[in-house]
Amino acid sequence: MKRSRREKEADRGEITLGNGGGYDDCSILRLPEACLTHVISLLTPTDACCSSAVSSTFQAAASSDTVWECFLPPGYRSMLARADHPVDFTSTKKELFLSLAHDHILLDQGTKSFWLERTSGAKCYMLSSRSLTITWVENPVYWRPIYLPDSRFEEATELLAVCWVDVFGSIECKELSPNTKYAAYLVFDLAEETCGLGYCPTQEAFIYLGEQIVSAKRVVSFYPPTATQEGGDEGGAAEETVPVSYPSDRDDGWMEVELGEFYNHHGDIGEMVSIRLIEHVQLHWKKGLVLEGMEIRQKI
Repeated sequence: MKRSRREKEADRGEITLGNGGGYDDCSILRLPEACLTHVISLLTPTDACCSSAVSSTFQAAASSDTVWECFLPPGYRSMLARADHPVDFTSTKKELFLSLAHDHILLDQGTKSFWLERTSGAKCYMLSSRSLTITWVENPVYWRPIYLPDSRFEEATELLAVCWVDVFGSIECKELSPNTKYAAYLVFDLAEETCGLGYCPTQEAFIYLGEQIVSAKRVVSFYPPTATQEGGDEGGAAEETVPVSYPSDRDDGWMEVELGEFYNHHGDIGEMVSIRLIEHVQLHWKKGLVLEGMEIRQKI
């Protein structure tokens, strides 16, 4: 059956068909471009990309620099000026956003990795192991730097032998996206020989905003609950009185274990969020933990 001109215009988004195949008086083409652009900028980046499929009019608006400037974090130019390698600002804002969402960049002499959460544009970071405060890390008997081809940083840090673990990382709240729920993770791998890294009821993680603990207490294991370490240490335990975080595999070949969650309200200047992993009660000897860093990303 031959289609009417109105139906063809509706397919192109030039008019809106009403109930029963009629059409509304309000044509999309009659909307001011600035109005359509503003509406799309209030969506998420994912929804903005989807809106491009509506019509050529929507596609032009949804791809505009005006829309994607809204999805980039405030002050992104000054932040990206800290990149170890120059960032291309000659591309469109959409291309810049997508490049930051699909891959990380290194900041501050390779001590941080930065990217955007692709569905929301929230700022995400990984703090390198070199930037963390680790008890006795300067002593080569206990820890050593290790150079791995699959690390995003110049070096990782390997635990050789300690009975007291204390790993601490922090970042200013203003570096994070405001009004956003975040989770912190320890990103790590295991050496061929390990011991003492399974379930331990006093191997705990905490998150602080300023001086206040804001995350629920949790125990951290570097082995899944069913795994057995060399030497007979069980990865899990029958009696768990607090929540236990067990590791999972990542797409980049590393593993991660969640350390806690927090909500970044306004990103107040000077306020710090701090993440700490500690075990200095039972004092089991530990070895074989390879630290990539601490990751702070939006909790989806």
